[in-house]
Amino acid sequence: MSYRLKSVAALGLVAVAFSACGDSGASEEELERARQQGVAKARQQEKIERIERQLKDLKKGGPDGGSNSPSTTAAPTAASGGGTDCGENLSVGPNTTCAFAANVRSDYYNEIGGGEGTVYSYSPVTGRVYAMYCSAGAPHVCTGGNDASVYFP
Repeated sequence: MSYRLKSVAALGLVAVAFSACGDSGASEEELERARQQGVAKARQQEKIERIERQLKDLKKGGPDGGSNSPSTTAAPTAASGGGTDCGENLSVGPNTTCAFAANVRSDYYNEIGGGEGTVYSYSPVTGRVYAMYCSAGAPHVCTGGNDASVYFP
């Protein structure tokens, strides 16, 4: 848990402690809801900062070498269902790159960890962040962005 997230959580606990000392006008339920919203906002801000760092690294030749040219690894092959097999149990639909799909899968496991929900993932090809809704079942199906689709177990 980052320093910012810990700070938000601590502020929530302080608010709960003060409410126990007297009538603040807010119910325990309202205070808990406010604390949860603060934690969610801090997590979202951390995500934005992480994506901005990734973008900065990419612009200055970071983890992927800063190249916009195609990868020197083997080209993706067609997977069942008309998609593209990216390897490592990852496949994509026709409007999706393997690099973006890898980010979606990583963000899914880092942020949702199971179940369904929305992740915001960076595309190294377009330089933009896209919202992708991911299903709970196996295989996971994530759709959104600019008609993107990502599949993984």
